[in-house]
Amino acid sequence: MARVDVVMPVRNGEAFVEDAIRSMMVQTERDWRLIVLNHASTDATGEIIDQLGGEDRRVQRQDCGPAMTLSDVRNAGFDRSDAPFVLLHDADDLSVPERIAVLLAEMERRPHLVLVGSNYVTVDTQLKPLGTRKLPSDPDRLAVAALFSNPIAQPTVMLRRLALDKAGARYGKTFLTPSGGPAPMTVATLVEDYLMFGQLAIEGLCATVAEQLVLYRWHGGNTSSVGFQRQMELSLDISRHLMALVAATRGVAYCDPTPFCNHGARLEPASGTDLAEQWPPLRQAILAAFGDTPGVRRELAFRSVLGTRSLPAMLARFARFSLSYRPDSDELATIRAYAAKTVRRR
Repeated sequence: MARVDVVMPVRNGEAFVEDAIRSMMVQTERDWRLIVLNHASTDATGEIIDQLGGEDRRVQRQDCGPAMTLSDVRNAGFDRSDAPFVLLHDADDLSVPERIAVLLAEMERRPHLVLVGSNYVTVDTQLKPLGTRKLPSDPDRLAVAALFSNPIAQPTVMLRRLALDKAGARYGKTFLTPSGGPAPMTVATLVEDYLMFGQLAIEGLCATVAEQLVLYRWHGGNTSSVGFQRQMELSLDISRHLMALVAATRGVAYCDPTPFCNHGARLEPASGTDLAEQWPPLRQAILAAFGDTPGVRRELAFRSVLGTRSLPAMLARFARFSLSYRPDSDELATIRAYAAKTVRRR
């Protein structure tokens, strides 16, 4: 048994999978096993995995059939894992050498957490930096942020396996089933991570470290690029589902979070320009559910910025918000995208 099992799904990934695997082979923490889930690849992916497995016996291949969904494949990795910790890794990304060591140290320092992620650097196919993504870090803030977008970057995550097993947590399905809660939800792909991470987040079990531990390779074939519109639709469904779970588990009124969501840095259309009537009951329900903590107040402060679709009013609110808080990557992207869209319409 290794201390960390690394789960890496791949389908026809011959262009990048060797780089991804080799980034594991140079980790400063040496006690790991890499489970590469070869999802019905028809290119040279299997041969590359086998070659690298010959160099390092910790690299192991598991074949997955074409009928399996991405959720099925990811869950197959969990089911094979027997290490105390599971590290997620996409087959087109690279980990910095200290990634496992940093996340392990955070898990040991905070034993109540089930999930720890990190910030990351976006790079092109030649590994040229394109930008960085700074995400929320505090568990209280993440609990609220998860109602409005996915504040956890899938390729950066480490999980505590026994806690996952105890909760029955797996990709693509509802595992929180409170009395009076919503009907269970299942998703096969595109947002399977958001459904799982969101449930862990609203339970206060997630955090993000400040270090940039992953090079996220953007090449136009990424899932978030290919299926963007459908991904946004499903994300809104999950936002409503998570709010319904909060209402059932915390005994608060259900309020629709949709007008204040910013999935993909995109605001959903809203009737009129003033959402003043919709915001106070949602804010009250969130405060009652999660408490009046600094992390909760921080997230609510940004959501109140989005309580108008008048661009001058939104920009004025954002300027006041920025005097008290440093905006993170998704907040800045949301305001910029809405401003650009509004200007184009004119």
